[in-house]
Amino acid sequence: MFNLGIAEIAVIVVIGLLIFGPDKLPKAIKSLSEGVRHFRSAASDATRSLQDAAGWDSSETRQTLSDLADLHPKRIMGSILDDPDASRSAGSATSGNPKSDAATKAKEPGALDYDPDAP
Repeated sequence: MFNLGIAEIAVIVVIGLLIFGPDKLPKAIKSLSEGVRHFRSAASDATRSLQDAAGWDSSETRQTLSDLADLHPKRIMGSILDDPDASRSAGSATSGNPKSDAATKAKEPGALDYDPDAP
């Protein structure tokens, strides 16, 4: 969440020791974590009550957003390129490499066993 490294955490602990002292630092950390936990639960309760009041179904919205994400051009092209049957039926583009193109042709039904373009 905050992307803190070991050095940053050490600096925060040293500053906490200087401000609160070694006796009160554990109590301060405990009360801070309880406050954050209480704030998160209050925020989720408020969100839930607003959704209920508005009659909003979050699972339906998530499904709609997921459906929209599937329409991203990269995902569409990835699904087309990953599916060998779809690329073959769409007139699969050749890679420009004669050896790999010949291997692809050999896998197709009714393909010739030899390469007619070979010298």
